[in-house]
Amino acid sequence: MYRLLITLLLGALLAGAAAPGEPPSVEALIDSAEEYALEGDFDSALPIYEKAISTLGREPRRQHALRYRYGIILNALGAQQDPATFYPLARAQFAAVLDYLESGGELEHSEARVSSALAHTYHQQAPHAGNPRHQTDMLRRAYHLYSDAALGLASDGEWHNLAITYFNIGQVCEWQGNLEEAIEWLEKAVELDLRHGFPDLQEDRAYLYALREQVNPPARATTTAL
Repeated sequence: MYRLLITLLLGALLAGAAAPGEPPSVEALIDSAEEYALEGDFDSALPIYEKAISTLGREPRRQHALRYRYGIILNALGAQQDPATFYPLARAQFAAVLDYLESGGELEHSEARVSSALAHTYHQQAPHAGNPRHQTDMLRRAYHLYSDAALGLASDGEWHNLAITYFNIGQVCEWQGNLEEAIEWLEKAVELDLRHGFPDLQEDRAYLYALREQVNPPARATTTAL
């Protein structure tokens, strides 16, 4: 099962309305885009998100917070509709946010969390790659990005996001055929779930058991003819 690191950023954005004859405020654009997104009307929502992001050019912190939110939506759409279109668009948003953070910008989300979200776009798109070489490359990129993100998440004490990232690295390893390493990552995820009481414990443990059974299939019962 795919796992998506979803955190909404819009609690700090205030609603607003434009006066007659004036262009909509950024707040009004964001409200409108969110309303369409909640209704599932993404054809209407996406251009409005783009316009709001463009309008925030002089407010880079708010602009990149919205870019992250927009990337999360595009990532989810990649899983539902058109992977070849939406995952690359999501990657562009997360890459821009990473550039902003690496240049000294500040956001609610850490570089590690954004890196994990970026890795997820490669992870999710890989099964849809028509060319086996492209699939291999996407999984390799996802593995390295997740691994780097895991170090940062551990350093920052972001334990739930770390557990989710461990799960995702494990799945990438499984798809690469590295079952033993996949088991090691899932063991780490389950350990964090147990330590912190995360709700993913049952799912993570079931996946861990399934991986172990792939490595060591249970013995089949035999019958002896009388």
